Amino acid sequence: MRNTRRTFLGTLTALGGLSGAGPVVGATATADAWDHDEADTDGGRVSHERRAYWYTKADEPADTVEVWGRVGRESGTDRYPAWTADGVYRAGVRVSHDGDMWAANWWTEGDEPGPDSDQWSQVESDGTSDGTDGETPADRHGQLQVDGTQLCDDTGEPVQLRGMSTHGIQWYGWDEFLTPDALDALAYDWSADCCRVAMYVQEDGYETDPEGFTDEVNQIVDAVTERGMYAIIDFHIHDPGDPLASLDLAERFFDDVAAEHADKDNVVFEICNEPNGVDWASIKEYAETIIPIIRDHDSESPIVVGTRGWSSPGLADIGADGPQEIIDDPVEGENLLYAFHFYAATHGEWERNQLADAAHPIFVTECGSTEASGDGENDFDSAQAFMDVLSDNDISWMFWSYSDDWRLSGIWQEDDWTTDSLTEAGEWVRRQIRDQ
Repeated sequence: MRNTRRTFLGTLTALGGLSGAGPVVGATATADAWDHDEADTDGGRVSHERRAYWYTKADEPADTVEVWGRVGRESGTDRYPAWTADGVYRAGVRVSHDGDMWAANWWTEGDEPGPDSDQWSQVESDGTSDGTDGETPADRHGQLQVDGTQLCDDTGEPVQLRGMSTHGIQWYGWDEFLTPDALDALAYDWSADCCRVAMYVQEDGYETDPEGFTDEVNQIVDAVTERGMYAIIDFHIHDPGDPLASLDLAERFFDDVAAEHADKDNVVFEICNEPNGVDWASIKEYAETIIPIIRDHDSESPIVVGTRGWSSPGLADIGADGPQEIIDDPVEGENLLYAFHFYAATHGEWERNQLADAAHPIFVTECGSTEASGDGENDFDSAQAFMDVLSDNDISWMFWSYSDDWRLSGIWQEDDWTTDSLTEAGEWVRRQIRDQ
């Protein structure tokens, strides 16, 4: 694990080329027009619908210019561009060809999309859009709301979000692991609905640099938003497990990020990742202190409350009663859900029954195919049994972790964003998300 604090991208710190990209999916602002005399840095975006892949000046953006890569649909339309034999395409880029939509599996040039090509994967489509009339997950579902025990879209219909959690951003953060290409792959190749931003509080995290980590969370949320996904802002407590021990930090953090993202419809707040060694009364006290701070800025976004036993009902400090204490004494507020974490090689039928029979709203904000340590072994049979329960009950889930962590739970072997670089767990969860 890389125990180094990542550095911000110079002039890209405020996502100068990310938070204002006009023609890309999910964008709300207009990028600066390309200028022959201006230099563009790695990651910079312009309204030629391209992003620079390294330092460039005077290279006019085009599909045939290797330094530039297309990042979205054609300007002013819901269509992706037609494939051309002299085009240069990177992982996740979509094109139309012979009436179908295709996504590049990795960097490719001159390879024609088709069923016999390993360079391209077909995307369900009517030939002019991505099969959803150009809508992103956030477009389709809008402002999420909790109705009874169910997470619903803005029309009140049940919704199940599927996506990935980052690893701790102090190790795998912006430009240390997360990059525009990494999020492009998640949004456009994987077709994920959501990305959870895991901001550790301790372990060289937020408590060491509150302002810096807040800025980084905001960067990532903006980048996720541009790609039309939902963003979960995760205040990742772990050790100590009592959220009240981090209350002052949580008050500051959620006041800042709720104010920053109050106008967004795609944000979910997870206010304490995995409480442990603490009773439910303490967690509830913490939640009922933090929730009003968020609601002062944002009255609608869902809020996920952590639960005892590392948010894994059934572990030692909860016992067989499981989540009954939550049902008997729920947190006061609206649009609230409760976290449920499982790891398929550690948890099993008892936990699946808790999910299937839940009498309170649940969001599985973290899960995996490995042991709860993030290592050990993959148990895909158990993991599939969990996924079947989640699908049958429209329970949203985030898989751990979108990283190249050395543990088995890391889903990338290296960060070139091609399917060849996925671990066994990465291949498995990509299929789970793409098959939705």
